[in-house]
Amino acid sequence: MGGLWQNIRFGARMLLRSPGFTLIAVLTLALGIGVNTAIFSMVNYIVLRPMPVRNPSQVVVLTLRQKNGPILDSFSVPEYRDIRDQVGGVFSGTAGYLFGVDGLSVNGKSAEISTFYVTGNFFSVMGLQPALGRFFKPSEGEVAGADPVVVLSYSYWQTRFGGDPNIIGRPASFDGRPVTIIGVGPKGFDGIFPVFAIQGFLPLGFAPAGNYPSDLMTNRGNRMIGVLGRLQEGGSLNQVQAQLAVVAERLRTQHPDVDKDLSLRAYPELESRAPPDSPNALKIISSLFLGLTAIVLLLACVNVANLLLVRATSRAREMAIRAALGARRARMMMQLLTESLLLALAGGAVGVVLGNWGSAALSSLDLQISRVTPINFPFDWRVFGYSLGAAILTGIIVGIVPAIRATRGDLNSVLHEGGRGVVGGRSRLRSALVVVQVAGSLMLLIVAALFTRSLFQVQHQNFGFEPRQVLDFGLNPAEIGDDDAQGIQFYKTLLSRVRALPGVESASLANSAPMGYISNVDSLTIDGYQSPDGQPAPVVQYNVVSPDYFKTMRIALHSGREFTDADNQTAAYVAVVSEGMARKFWPNQDPIGHVFRIASDMKHDVRIVGVAQDVRNHGFPHGLAGVIDPFFYMPLLQHYEYNSLEVLQVRTAAPPQVMLPEIQRQIQTLAPELPIQNVKPLTQALYTLDGLLIYELGAWLAAILGALGLILAVVGVYGVVSYSTQQQTHEIGVRMALGAQPREILRMVLHHGMGIVVGGVAFGLAGAFAAAHVVGSFLAVSAIDPVTYASVSFALALATLVACYVPARRATRVDPMVALRYE
Repeated sequence: MGGLWQNIRFGARMLLRSPGFTLIAVLTLALGIGVNTAIFSMVNYIVLRPMPVRNPSQVVVLTLRQKNGPILDSFSVPEYRDIRDQVGGVFSGTAGYLFGVDGLSVNGKSAEISTFYVTGNFFSVMGLQPALGRFFKPSEGEVAGADPVVVLSYSYWQTRFGGDPNIIGRPASFDGRPVTIIGVGPKGFDGIFPVFAIQGFLPLGFAPAGNYPSDLMTNRGNRMIGVLGRLQEGGSLNQVQAQLAVVAERLRTQHPDVDKDLSLRAYPELESRAPPDSPNALKIISSLFLGLTAIVLLLACVNVANLLLVRATSRAREMAIRAALGARRARMMMQLLTESLLLALAGGAVGVVLGNWGSAALSSLDLQISRVTPINFPFDWRVFGYSLGAAILTGIIVGIVPAIRATRGDLNSVLHEGGRGVVGGRSRLRSALVVVQVAGSLMLLIVAALFTRSLFQVQHQNFGFEPRQVLDFGLNPAEIGDDDAQGIQFYKTLLSRVRALPGVESASLANSAPMGYISNVDSLTIDGYQSPDGQPAPVVQYNVVSPDYFKTMRIALHSGREFTDADNQTAAYVAVVSEGMARKFWPNQDPIGHVFRIASDMKHDVRIVGVAQDVRNHGFPHGLAGVIDPFFYMPLLQHYEYNSLEVLQVRTAAPPQVMLPEIQRQIQTLAPELPIQNVKPLTQALYTLDGLLIYELGAWLAAILGALGLILAVVGVYGVVSYSTQQQTHEIGVRMALGAQPREILRMVLHHGMGIVVGGVAFGLAGAFAAAHVVGSFLAVSAIDPVTYASVSFALALATLVACYVPARRATRVDPMVALRYE
């Protein structure tokens, strides 16, 4: 221990003697460690941080699958109850939940909040205790429309009610339904999702009284709730899988109409932040950029390693003398490694500060989701451990080779050569390290260019609708207590007033906007269509819209008609299908007049009355260049009770921002207390997690990392060429004394520098090709786009040429007489 402390003190003194070198090395490493810390804090929050409940490793997510269909994480309430009653041997408890958005009104003030409708045992299964009041009883939530009570999340209680302890027992209303506030959740628990913060919890049975089907609690085909299970103490996932297989067999036998070919599985919660067979946008993009930031750290390490190699050359005489006096090589290597570790730890400390700033910047991103609380990427023990580990590993990486090199020489050769005897070998090593820098920089720049081109591509493609000149307003009159009839009348009055405004071309309503989290999805029974062998009934997304929706969005109707006010609940149920849906289920036929049924409403035949142009309703990660999934539309007046009509869309002839105040005034005149959410032009509303936001975020992050990589590469090339030129001063003097012209000296130095660059570009292209294939599914352009590869390679070569030219130009101005005396 005494020797270690001695190494630390001596290393610190040596570093303080070279403040310029120390400052550059620390800042370079801080840059690399800082960006890694920032991105890792995001990965930690989204992917690694366990659910904030008791013993989170015991919590599993249940999924179902029919035949070879998709893995789904949603069940019907009857299915949940069957599973709950039949898996007692392997689970200590199972709980169901349903995500919602509601208007909470307290003391006459209403606000939209995100909610969880949960089974009565939800909090006990999660192992939570209330901070105030009580949680639900096991019996609460079993009966539709009963148990009008609510539990607030701790953070929402603090932000909206200032932590008022008298909140317990206070009357409130959810979407006009009277409730009583009975409890406050524990601090730190805002639901089970890493991004979507839940602000209020209600009993599951209370959901049908709001924006969910009235038969939610009894309809076996209405799969809307998620199911969590907690393993028994000492239980294993294998035991759970075996028990679920038995339960699935019973359900297949007892309910062949709905549960035919059903299979059930359980996944650890950490593996199920998204359905197991579908990508999670934030999880994928954060993991991708963690890999890219690792390249930035590698480039920073290479830069500092080169600095340490130069420093090792200058200390070769010192090490040789110490060896001649009896110092062991291992002791000298440990001394040099201690210095590099001190540099790395200092860089890590500064990097943590930079990383926290970066985390704060990432946390402040507008995810275009009005119903979540701000994201906070915390600096917890995992982030600290990652930063510390990165710093220690960095110290070893940057220090090991210089330490070996510095302690390898013998006294005679060092004294005889004046320190230049090992320059050639070290120069080759430094050049090889710069090749790595150039290659890594090129990889980062090409990935950045591909993301940037993808963003440009998706911004200028044909979406199937025209987003320009359209305003989006998020509103729902149910939040202030309007029932279905009142809500429909509100919408009719609002539409007539807005359409009458000068400058308005058309206005319509929709459950959601394209790329705005379309959540309506159902399995279909289609007359005349047979699913391929091994496939379940088709599952298709849909939107509920008012008349004039297609006109407002400028979605072309290729045949048939759009909806009218006559398409109400007294008329035959109708739908407009997309071209893709028509091609898939009625190939080589006219789909007009064909009939299908949705699982959540099997009592009504739905007749097709129109075929609309395909629309890109999703961006990342579905791929904006890929095949568009089947889609259909249903009329507002026939499906109002099942959906919260959340989006008013207004197409204007005048600039949208000019029309905004008058449209808001019309809404406030009709419903002064109604919250209006996410008011923005549709061109901006497309930037959601389900739309273009990931492309924009990817382009910005990749561009920042690419710029950092470029700076490090240019600095590395400049440093190596400059140092190499300095070491060749004597040779240059001889050449010039023998008649060499400045341009020949310039050519010689540039040849050396550009040789390094060409090698780096060659390796970088190979690496970029491999990296581009990894990120190819996230792009809207070809992963091997030749224009991108060529233009980025040329730009990098040009930048490094400038870095080579500066020391080369300086070499041509050397005085031969001075150079001949240079040692």
